[in-house]
Amino acid sequence: MFYVVGTNQFHYMLAFFRNNHSTTAFILAVYIALLRLPAILGWVAPTETSIDDGGLLYWDLLGHLQLIPGYSAIVAAILVYIQALSINWLVDQHRILDNRNWYPAAFYGFAASCIPDFLFLSPTLVAVSFIPFALWNIFGVYKQNMILGSAFNSAFWITVATLFYPPAVWLLPVAYLGLLNLRALSIQKQLVFFTGIFVPVFLTFTLYFWNDQGIEFLHTQFTRWLHTPAFQFTWNFYNTLKMLFLCSLLLVGMLGYNVYYFRKLIQVKKYISILYWVVLVSIGTTIIHPEIRLEYAFMALPAVGIFLALLGQSIRNSSLVDLLHLGLLAIMFYIQFYPKLS
Repeated sequence: MFYVVGTNQFHYMLAFFRNNHSTTAFILAVYIALLRLPAILGWVAPTETSIDDGGLLYWDLLGHLQLIPGYSAIVAAILVYIQALSINWLVDQHRILDNRNWYPAAFYGFAASCIPDFLFLSPTLVAVSFIPFALWNIFGVYKQNMILGSAFNSAFWITVATLFYPPAVWLLPVAYLGLLNLRALSIQKQLVFFTGIFVPVFLTFTLYFWNDQGIEFLHTQFTRWLHTPAFQFTWNFYNTLKMLFLCSLLLVGMLGYNVYYFRKLIQVKKYISILYWVVLVSIGTTIIHPEIRLEYAFMALPAVGIFLALLGQSIRNSSLVDLLHLGLLAIMFYIQFYPKLS
């Protein structure tokens, strides 16, 4: 399943992504489907999601799917595939990698499937769908004259994410500081940014107000998710195993900063700094809940996928990258099947 025979050598699955051919998008779909197949077939049990985790828009549009694990896993796989495509497009458009390939999409697909908590629909997973579009607009202001649209859209897409997962609001300061880091903003452009925050909230509030749910919307969006950190986590072998694997990926992705900044243009270095901010803020939002749930860390994965792609491309021995990838796959599937194996 993970290799095909080539000329005098074995080409592992990751080799399919060392190109920039558009047809590789079909291989990516198969790859993500295989990673998430145990959940789709019902071999992995879904984790419970608290109603406090998501916005009203999430529960009204997608919440009913959580009652059917199979559908939840299929929709989650489709969303992850779309997210992987948008992340690869983001990296290609802004030349973050030295060579264009499908590594960012592949590594994001892996990171987004690495533990069972990520295999089903959740407010965090849906919110991540909008982060690449926000980052594309933030990165797009570098040395550009007309940036009003980018300033508005960067705030707009993150605010849309908060309608599904309210704690995503902590990414708005990242977007604001990211814009300031890439170029100076006049008062007019800053006002446009804050208008991008106001518009989706106002339109959604109007919709719920017409349906006599305006107060509930405001409560869900602005107060329900605010908690005092309690650092509660269910410490058993399985949860600890999942946490160690996820934390290892996060650490490996973040500790490669020497590789990411080496011989990079100033603009790319600034992009990478913004990605670091996204990871740090996402980790922060994970631990401020009363109960620490691993699915909250999903917001960090777009940046982590890009970091892993940068690391993978920096290793010149492609066979070593393939073997490391197979090792990670083995650990991932072991974690997925551990409850049945035990």
